[in-house]
Amino acid sequence: MAKLDDLALLDATAQAELVRRKEVKPIELVDAAIERIERLNPTLNAVITPMYEQARTAATGELPDGPFTGVPFLLKDIFASYAGVRMASGAMMLRDFVPDYD
Repeated sequence: MAKLDDLALLDATAQAELVRRKEVKPIELVDAAIERIERLNPTLNAVITPMYEQARTAATGELPDGPFTGVPFLLKDIFASYAGVRMASGAMMLRDFVPDYD
């Protein structure tokens, strides 16, 4: 396995190619992303609702086919909802809003 930080620094195309070639497993990419988020987020405050367990579950399960299969990504909290996950869109009045739809 490559060092976690090395994996996290690759762009999505390079990560997808490693998954396609079976040189890395999707869970390794998720772990690299989580490690980087944990290290940098105290300064950046970019990830307000970590979904680590959902990401790990998805990475170890059946993945859909596509050009970026197995590549982790962040969901921007600007009215892009994910059922059951808090979505505040940066607004105090929505800070406790949890949609029941995607």
